[in-house]
Amino acid sequence: MKRVLVLAAAALATTAFAAGESIKHVNGAIDVAAGQQAGDLTTVNGSIEVGAGAKVGSIKTVNGGQTLGEGATASSMTTVNGAITLAKTAHVAGDLRSVNGGLTLHTGAEVTGALTNVNGTITIDAAHVVGVITTVGGNISVLNGARVDGGILMKAQSGFSISFMYTVPRIVIGAGSSVAGPLTFEREVKLYVSDQAKSVGKITGATPIKFTGATPPG
Repeated sequence: MKRVLVLAAAALATTAFAAGESIKHVNGAIDVAAGQQAGDLTTVNGSIEVGAGAKVGSIKTVNGGQTLGEGATASSMTTVNGAITLAKTAHVAGDLRSVNGGLTLHTGAEVTGALTNVNGTITIDAAHVVGVITTVGGNISVLNGARVDGGILMKAQSGFSISFMYTVPRIVIGAGSSVAGPLTFEREVKLYVSDQAKSVGKITGATPIKFTGATPPG
């Protein structure tokens, strides 16, 4: 599988980004080097990696994960099958969306929009989400002083499906963390809330289980 490496001179890369030019591929990964700038990044089969301090537009894949490096910025990140990871202090001006894939925000990362997936673990570790977190079957962890302003929505499963192993999603609001908006659960979940959580919005559809310490039991 070919890889496309964005190594243009800073001035040229800045012009391409400002003009909104895109990098598009069908089969192949895309790498944006640290400190560079680019426009929208799109590939069908392949990963996209944006280096530390880089600035890009939207990031889109169908089959492939995405990584936004430390201090890097993007306008939005979307994939169908793949995980999305934000390194420390990375910033996304819009939404993070994956159908089948986890969403992970590390220390100091920020998403101005919403976080959405269907299946996959969502971890907000000392990071900030302005919008709402929405999932159908994913576990959610809000840890180490993380903030979620828009709340949490766990949607009911829709359509016909057969599963030999029914899993109840696990939601954890850790010590020092806050979820300011409403927490709405349209399906069964296990909701764990630390006795040292800063604040938790109105809860509908679940009964919180209080815990003490760094992590809940089990």
